[in-house]
Amino acid sequence: MILTGPGLAQATQRDGPMAKKREEIQKQTGEEIRNYTEANRRVWNQSAPVHREAARFRALLEGFRTSGFSCLDSTGTDRLTEIGVAGKRVAQICCNNGREILSIENMGAASCVGFDQSSGFLAQARELAAAGGLKTQFVETSIYDISHDFDAAFDVVVITIGVFGWMPDLGGFFDVVKRLLRPGGHLFVHEQHPITNMFEPGNPDPFALAESYFKAEPFVENSLIAYEKHQDAVGETSYWFVHTLADLITACLDRDLTLVHFAESPANISSEHFEVYANQAAQLPLSYTLTARKAGVIESDG
Repeated sequence: MILTGPGLAQATQRDGPMAKKREEIQKQTGEEIRNYTEANRRVWNQSAPVHREAARFRALLEGFRTSGFSCLDSTGTDRLTEIGVAGKRVAQICCNNGREILSIENMGAASCVGFDQSSGFLAQARELAAAGGLKTQFVETSIYDISHDFDAAFDVVVITIGVFGWMPDLGGFFDVVKRLLRPGGHLFVHEQHPITNMFEPGNPDPFALAESYFKAEPFVENSLIAYEKHQDAVGETSYWFVHTLADLITACLDRDLTLVHFAESPANISSEHFEVYANQAAQLPLSYTLTARKAGVIESDG
């Protein structure tokens, strides 16, 4: 089924006091958005050395030394193959250490660009690219400030695993997505399901509801962003924002991005802490994939 149009987008909105409070918080000033973004940039850079020392990064280095290596799971690979990335121009927003956009280059993409605001993680991305002799370009920038030189430059824009929560302004984020895509281009999202924001895997009862699905204020943390050791180490203050599936779908539809695929999955694609929710008799959705298409027809470069 294909969903499109601002009228349908408006129908996804939730009424009530909590919705109004969420709208007030989401209508932030440019300065507030920059402050949140800068705070998150600092903690990501502070966390980068921990990730560089981890066994996962060493495994990626070895992997990319092998021709055609990919770290993408079967879900991501299948969806990107269906969209068609071979011979295409592909961008990844919030590319982290570049492992996924480099894997897409190995799938035959004609050119690839990874955008991220963390210089520390982009240094790792360039190290992985060098290990594989790959040509992906990595650009350090706030996502909200991606240069207009990249407008309408990409056939496919990719977003994966834990991006939206770092975005204080989801609408502004999707404004960037829309302008990066060429007419007829595709957005592909493979993300952690927002229902996981309702639970705290470290609690004595990890299945007890800890937060509202419609939580208005961001989560505030003062620790490094680490998935193995050092996860309890003190770090800079960071902010994680809750965006519902309705927020996401509305952001697409309001920008005339037509939904052509959406699927929820029980697969955990986040950190190992969320494995406690996997393989349950009464299973929560832990991730989802979404594909949306920008109006128009891609013109041949030839």
